[in-house]
Amino acid sequence: MSIKSVVKVMNFHSLLRVDKSRNQAKKYAAFENVLTDMIDNIVNNRNVMLDYHTLWIDAEKPVLNIYIGSDMGFCNNLNSLVKRVLASEEENSRNVIIGRKIRQRDDEKQILFLTREEFNEDNSKVMKLLEESIREKKYSQINLVYNHYYNSTQVELVKKQVFPLKKKKVGKEALSEYQDDFAFEGDVNNLLTELVVLYVKYSMEIAAAASFAAENISRQNVTTESLKKIDEREEMFVLQDRREKKDKQFARVLDDFTKLKHY
Repeated sequence: MSIKSVVKVMNFHSLLRVDKSRNQAKKYAAFENVLTDMIDNIVNNRNVMLDYHTLWIDAEKPVLNIYIGSDMGFCNNLNSLVKRVLASEEENSRNVIIGRKIRQRDDEKQILFLTREEFNEDNSKVMKLLEESIREKKYSQINLVYNHYYNSTQVELVKKQVFPLKKKKVGKEALSEYQDDFAFEGDVNNLLTELVVLYVKYSMEIAAAASFAAENISRQNVTTESLKKIDEREEMFVLQDRREKKDKQFARVLDDFTKLKHY
């Protein structure tokens, strides 16, 4: 099989994976948005904050960062963006690394490592770690660091804080939206913990899917450019071959003409 055929296959498969992962991210995002609104309205509600001790966070505890890289070829640029954030992280942090091409300098900070293949086959280790982190309040903050796919021309590195949940509304809108009163049956902290665990898990699924789409659109763009260069090179060889044939034909004609002059 020629190099051009291999690149064409890679280009086609990357395009298919982009659509699949993008649709998967949209599916999870719908659930995430509903959960975000529910949690935001409860956690940041003025009356709830006054009456209940909801999801108290210890600011002295370390930060958990989950870095999602790519194991595919043609994705060095995407991995370098993730590694740049990793290199400049806070002193008081713990890390989960997903992707064999992301390197951790300080092994003491790394609490879990998985290749992308291992994560795609079984993400239960990461999900269990996230759930335990929230239920046991091990960290003051949880962030997802990955390359987010927006469209075929826009891929951006993001550091998304998924815990604690930031306020969605600010200013005058916040004053009006966070004044509703609630009546709870049971423990409000247990309710919020279950919602937050579910929300963070969906956020992780979205990040993984969006990251997968980003690396495939990157591969698709690179392979498309490679195909153009291959076509240009083939055209150059064709033109060169034609010139050589013309030169040979002209040389034969000139040789025949020279021979005729001698007679």
